[in-house]
This record gives sequence, C-alpha cells and structure tokens, in this order.
Amino acid sequence: MAALQSIGTAAGSLRRNPILFVVAMAFSLVQLPSLFAQAVGPLVGGIVSLVFSGVTVFVIPFFLGGVLGMANEAIDGRTSLGTLVSEGKSHYVSLLVVYFSLLVVNLVLSFVGGFAAVFVGLAVLGSGIELGTVGLAILAIVVLAVVLTYLAVAFVVQFFGHAIVIDDLGAVDGVKRSVACVRNNLVSVFGYSVIVGLGGLVAGVFGGVASLLLTPSLRHQGTAVAGPGSGAPAASAFSSLPAIGVVGMVAVAVGLVLVSGLIGGFFAAYSTAFYRSIRPTNPETTTP
Repeated sequence: MAALQSIGTAAGSLRRNPILFVVAMAFSLVQLPSLFAQAVGPLVGGIVSLVFSGVTVFVIPFFLGGVLGMANEAIDGRTSLGTLVSEGKSHYVSLLVVYFSLLVVNLVLSFVGGFAAVFVGLAVLGSGIELGTVGLAILAIVVLAVVLTYLAVAFVVQFFGHAIVIDDLGAVDGVKRSVACVRNNLVSVFGYSVIVGLGGLVAGVFGGVASLLLTPSLRHQGTAVAGPGSGAPAASAFSSLPAIGVVGMVAVAVGLVLVSGLIGGFFAAYSTAFYRSIRPTNPETTTP
C-alpha cells in the first residue's frame, strides 16, 4: 500500500537530510509568542495571537513551498536551505491564492454551520424558538452537510501544494491535479489521511497540554469556579494544573518546538513521498 510504503521512503530521506526537522522546528517558533502571551493575561494573549495569526497567513505559503521543495529534493538525495528560499519564492503567489481561497471557503462554511448550530441548540434547550420537528431536522441536516462539505473539500485538495511545487503547476491546475490524484487513489489516500490524522492528533494533544500549562488564568478560573455542582469536576481539573514557573515554561516551550519539529519534518517528507507515489505518470490524460 502506497501509504505504508511511503513511510520507508520518508524515513530514508530524513536520515540523509535531518535539516528538514530543523526547518520544521524553526517554523514552530512562530507559535511561541502567542503561548507566552497567555501567561501574561487573556487580553494580551488574544491580541498577540490575533497579530501572529495574521502574519502566519502570509508566511505559511512561503514555508509550504519551501519545505515541500526541500522534501522533494531530499527524496532524491540531498537538500539545503537554498531550496527552501528558492522554492518558497517561486511558488509563493500560486500557493497564496489557493490558501486564501480555502480560507474564504472555510469562513463561509463556518458561518453557515455556526448559524445553524446556534438555532439547533436554542431549539433543543427550549428557548422559545418554535422550529418544530421538521425545522429542527432541516437545521440538523444543514449542520451535517456543512461538516461533510468541509471534510470533503479538505480531503480532495490536500495535495494542492505538492502539485504546485513538485509538478510546477499554477493555482487552478494544482487544485485540479490534487482532485485527480485523490479521485484515482481513494483507498490509498484514505489510509494516508488516517496516518496523518493520528499524527495531527498527537501534535494537537501535546500542543493543548502545553497551552494549558502556559496559561495560568485557567488555573485561577478553575479555582474560582470549583465547588459543589455539575461543573466542579472540570473546574477542579483546571485549578489543579501545576504552576510550572519560568524554568518550567521554558522547558515546555522547548519540548513543544522539538515535538512540532519532529512531527512536522516527518510529515513533510511523508506527504511528499506519498504524493510522488500517486501522482500521474502521464499528467495530460489524468487531469480532470
């Protein structure tokens, strides 16, 4: 199966080019200011997170193009930081166009799904909104349709960056190539997506724990809320989080960078190896 075979290919390229881990670690440093700002206060943390989120929107396309170019080069031999810069610059516009387009799609889907979910929730809680069984069913279907649409879009376009960088395509053709690859390799792509999803889950759990440890306001809120009642166990869990201090915060940050770098570097190489195994050998006849 291509999803499993690509693991060995990725491992071999990473042994020859551990610099991929270093690049991924360097990119993970972008999220540290937001985490440390949470330790100062919720307001400061929110402002800093908003600023850095805006910055990363423009940084991600450059990094994506560069790291995919490096991973592609690493599979065939050796790579260097020069490839990061050259590939990031040459494919930046195409990647930015697709990235922004997907952001817009996600925002629209989130708005529709959130709007419907609020009405479903209010109706279920008996807030006075009389939707009736049919209306409630329709709204529930809308929410489900939005979720499935989001998952479907993410599933079929997940290789647009690889197509743009590795096959040197434009924005529209890169999306088309991704859709064609997924359509022609549904079973393999599903297996690959499960593996990537598990890796993302591990990274998400570690990042969530790090965020909790670096956010003392959660402990204070937990202490204030903890007490008799249905919310006491959850609040008590927050209030029992350890106060790790400055040294502990640094240790958590270092651990987060290391884990993010290891996982990010591996999946950059793995996704590239997998895409190369499913990309069409005769693009002219396989593009939809």
